[in-house]
Amino acid sequence: MKKLSSLLLVILLLFFAQSVFAWQKKQKPSLYITAQSPFEQKGYETQIQSDSVFKLNSRIYFLIYHPQGFKSDYLKYQIIKQDDNAFVGGYTRIRNKTVRIKNKNYYCDYFVLSEAGKYYLQIFDITDLNTELAIGGFRVLDE
Repeated sequence: MKKLSSLLLVILLLFFAQSVFAWQKKQKPSLYITAQSPFEQKGYETQIQSDSVFKLNSRIYFLIYHPQGFKSDYLKYQIIKQDDNAFVGGYTRIRNKTVRIKNKNYYCDYFVLSEAGKYYLQIFDITDLNTELAIGGFRVLDE
């Protein structure tokens, strides 16, 4: 009888431990697309804010932050333009770049676009190119 009660206690403890760990959510990476460098500090009160509209031929910075760290040392990012004249599905790939990251929790870079339109930035971990870590949309206007 004592063995049976201790076995039930162990089963209950395992069930409880499994349910506690299942409640912990994995945090997804955050993607910020901005017109100013994310590392330019203006004050303690400023926060990184994503922008959605940019001028033609201006620098467009992006920062991806993953609180749990990336799986590998390489990330791939793609810039895709939404276009009605594209060959397949109305999208044209503008840039496809694989980069080596130095910090396991974030990566920051910039690019310049010389055509107006609606764009998307997708970022992948090199170990899983079928699932994006983050995706963000923005517009480039000719003003």
